[in-house]
Amino acid sequence: MRTILTIISLFFATSAFSQYTITIDAFVLDEHTKQPIPYVNIQCVGKDIKTITNASGKFTLTFDEDFVSDTDTFQFITIGYDSLSVEMSKLSKYLMVSNKIYLTATKKETLGNTINGTVFSGKNMTIQNAAVRIKNTFIEVQTTVDGHFEIPTKIGDTLVVDYIGMHEKEIIVSSLNSVNIKLKPNAELLKAVLIKGNKTKKKKRYVDTGFGKVDFNAFSLGSMLTSDDIGSHRVYLTDVLRGRIAGLNVAMGEGNVRSRFNSWARTSFKSATSKIRTQPGQPILSIRGQEALIFYDGFPYYGNINEIDVNTIDTIVVLKSLATTVLYGSQPTILITSKNRFLEKDENGQAIDAALVTDNLYTESVPLLSGTTQKSNYISALQNAKTYQEALKIYKAQSQNEKFQTVSYYVDVSEYFMKWNREKSIEILLNIEKIAGSNPKVLKVLAYKLEELKQFEQAKLIYQRIATLLPNAAQSYRDLALIYKNTGDYQQSLDLYKKMLANSIENIDFKSLEKPLLSEMQQLLRRYRSEVAYKDLPSNVLTTTFKYDVRIVFEWNTADAEFELQFVNPNSKFYTWEHSIIANKNRMLNEVKNGCHMEEFIIDEAMDSGEWIINVKNLKAAKAFSPTYLKYTIYKNYGMQNEERTVKVIQLNKQQEKVTIDKIKYQPAQ
Repeated sequence: MRTILTIISLFFATSAFSQYTITIDAFVLDEHTKQPIPYVNIQCVGKDIKTITNASGKFTLTFDEDFVSDTDTFQFITIGYDSLSVEMSKLSKYLMVSNKIYLTATKKETLGNTINGTVFSGKNMTIQNAAVRIKNTFIEVQTTVDGHFEIPTKIGDTLVVDYIGMHEKEIIVSSLNSVNIKLKPNAELLKAVLIKGNKTKKKKRYVDTGFGKVDFNAFSLGSMLTSDDIGSHRVYLTDVLRGRIAGLNVAMGEGNVRSRFNSWARTSFKSATSKIRTQPGQPILSIRGQEALIFYDGFPYYGNINEIDVNTIDTIVVLKSLATTVLYGSQPTILITSKNRFLEKDENGQAIDAALVTDNLYTESVPLLSGTTQKSNYISALQNAKTYQEALKIYKAQSQNEKFQTVSYYVDVSEYFMKWNREKSIEILLNIEKIAGSNPKVLKVLAYKLEELKQFEQAKLIYQRIATLLPNAAQSYRDLALIYKNTGDYQQSLDLYKKMLANSIENIDFKSLEKPLLSEMQQLLRRYRSEVAYKDLPSNVLTTTFKYDVRIVFEWNTADAEFELQFVNPNSKFYTWEHSIIANKNRMLNEVKNGCHMEEFIIDEAMDSGEWIINVKNLKAAKAFSPTYLKYTIYKNYGMQNEERTVKVIQLNKQQEKVTIDKIKYQPAQ
């Protein structure tokens, strides 16, 4: 693809020595289609002058005139197009007559024909992000927001259409006419979910009224919310309350400025007889036109309710009738009770975590991952090699066999060759892009492995390619923001985080990712603040105290992956987190719809030092040509200058039995 660089060169005097700043505003376009190319990497070779085109193919590049000579070379690089290198002298002359530079698409074999269609459900509702693939190939696409797809194919191919909670459907291509594909719900799966739900034991909950502890169920229906109703994707309490309680209205104080990216610091309580006060931009809650009192853990609360961390809330009760509000001056009242309000305490007055008094003592003997992996025949053959040259000869013979053209083969063989030659290992791994350059699930495996090998620039190219293939997936933008941070493209990273946290990218909902996004942006600001423009951010985001002792992030390449994670603390108490359609159907449906598949876990300010164990168990068989891989990143001293990061990747579908994938030595910060 040829990059259309719409370049406008502006020269401004910046000093008494006649030094000028050159600003280039440009676009990169495809030579054949004339369409803009997103995520093209532009850099002056050998100098710290670089930028990246945005989703519209536009970029801005600014540098001092004296810093770049006529013989310096600018490169334009992205996957799927021939790279372009041009000297500054030629680039300047070209920009005098045209604002466009084109890139030429890399020539690859194509099927020549395509078929398009729409995927919908039994209720005639179109399905976003359904997978449509050609059977027994790596060719796969996902449906758009309106359920539409277009895929390269030929007569006689078999289309396989799949979506979580639906029966997989196969269609033989008999013509290239547009097709409408109807998916039916998987009744057996829904039945299993229902049975699972019926076995759920109801949690005992209480409310602090300010006049004592009251059973949550004593209050009227329609005026109660619990932590289960809030959901992990909520960040602000106002978002939780809007539309959930009849008669409740949420407005903003004078100034109409919403507090964003809040650090959720708890505001001190005032006297119960104090007049309700609101600051500019502070939410105002009213019930049937009358302003409501807020009580938090039994005390009047006069701060910004969006500063209350929704993750700490156990129950919310709205008192609307005169009979129930008489104790509060006949004023409608909202009672918020935290999860820690009624925790049991030991003889020293320390709170006892409720999870620790349940039957969760870890007594299992779980094998290490390294001791359970079975060798494939191709790896056994390679291990018979006595020299590097002999290993190369075996690999060459194997790679010419069509049955070895798989993701697992190149990942495994790449790992084997690491002991012989690192460059050869990476070269073998990059074959994945050659065999499946348009399959986002497979490309994600390649990106994971490149990150594990600290090949961040190569990984950036892959993540950019994935973003062009999945432009409506929230995960695409988060992955770009993170890899930009790792490659030193700090401003591009921050710009993406701001857009995601503001939920301002069209057709994409980032609410379920808000917590990890905020953590990652704050870490960026703490470590690289001098590298970015941050003046437009709220002051509470710029905290210099942000840090976590340990942060663990899990990501998986297929949104419908089903697995179980188990964390065991130094006292042999365990916590299990399950990602499955039976355990959490709504979460998985949301993940597939919005294109997000990650979870973070924090170990911070824990009381006990020692070893934490992480176990994993796969719960779902992998599909042909689409193995499931799990990437996990362990950060120690997250956000600090001495931060440590370790990335590891495992093939999840091989772990049918529970295995230990890691052990973390934890020492509480002093």
